Amino acid sequence: MKTFNPHHSDFTDCYFNKSKKSLVGAGHNPRVVYQVFQKNEATMCGIELIKPLFVNCCDTVISSLMDGDVVHPFEAVMHIEGPVQELVDLETTYLGIIARCTRVATNVRKTVVAAKRRPVLFFPARFDVPEVQYYDGYAARIGGAVGCSTVAQMEGFNNNLTPPVGTMPHALIAAFGGDTATATLAFAFAHPNEDIWSLVDFENDCAKTAVEVYNKLKTAGFKLKGVRLDTSEKNIDNGVYDKFKPGTAGLYGVCPELVRHVRQTLDTADACEVEICVSGGFTPEKVAKFESEGVPVDVYAVGESTIKGANPFTSDIVRINQAGEWKDIAKVGRGFSANNRLVTWTS
Repeated sequence: MKTFNPHHSDFTDCYFNKSKKSLVGAGHNPRVVYQVFQKNEATMCGIELIKPLFVNCCDTVISSLMDGDVVHPFEAVMHIEGPVQELVDLETTYLGIIARCTRVATNVRKTVVAAKRRPVLFFPARFDVPEVQYYDGYAARIGGAVGCSTVAQMEGFNNNLTPPVGTMPHALIAAFGGDTATATLAFAFAHPNEDIWSLVDFENDCAKTAVEVYNKLKTAGFKLKGVRLDTSEKNIDNGVYDKFKPGTAGLYGVCPELVRHVRQTLDTADACEVEICVSGGFTPEKVAKFESEGVPVDVYAVGESTIKGANPFTSDIVRINQAGEWKDIAKVGRGFSANNRLVTWTS
């Protein structure tokens, strides 16, 4: 799936390529130890994805944390020992991969923890370039998500052992003139062996639309698995406006009152088995708020919040072997740091 080759020197900071040329030209190739760390509490991710970078490195030994491990601030997450010519031009790529994957896995893990036992779906594909989807899918699994929305993400998630997951877009409803029930029925006929989830906020009356969809599918012999609520944060759902006193910020978008209103309306319509998925601006903090208030959500779909922030890693040469003896050679403030949590593997 990946449309670029991370081994290619085009993806390496030019000064590392020039450094390798300088070392080769000088015939200088001492054995060194690189140390990798970052500054935040995080969920380690990307180690399995960078292992292929070291396959052709001669006589290299690597110790690292494993994917899914908790990383403490300033903790050494990797020690890479080998001939400097083999390692000097790899830094950009392995740091970039673990930085991206660790950021995504950390964000997903926070959401999963906040959601407690409710499943979290990973839906950020539209917020970044397609090339990152493979890595993001892998990171989503390490973080604890139960599925992703694209084939490329699922390739990273579990080698496409299961298909991508999703509901339906507003575009399909618009193409049917804004008739959500008819659009969902068309979706059901086209995908008879899949769970059918309907997006019910198009007319800004989620509960009413959910019941309409449920009845139309039931009449046609289909089962509605669930509905997704994706109301804009600028809107108050019509049913919520009618049922609750308007005028408070808490009634906008996908709020607890909206979920409870939809749940109650579905139950009254004998659609107790229909599940509710929420999406649209959900963060770990918002998920935790919903859970603390006992909001009847069955599935959380998260997107933008999972790729925000940064988890930059730094890699330094901290030791050099000269005349058969190891010598500390680190930049001031970045000396070698032992870590008995690291697991050793070789290239």
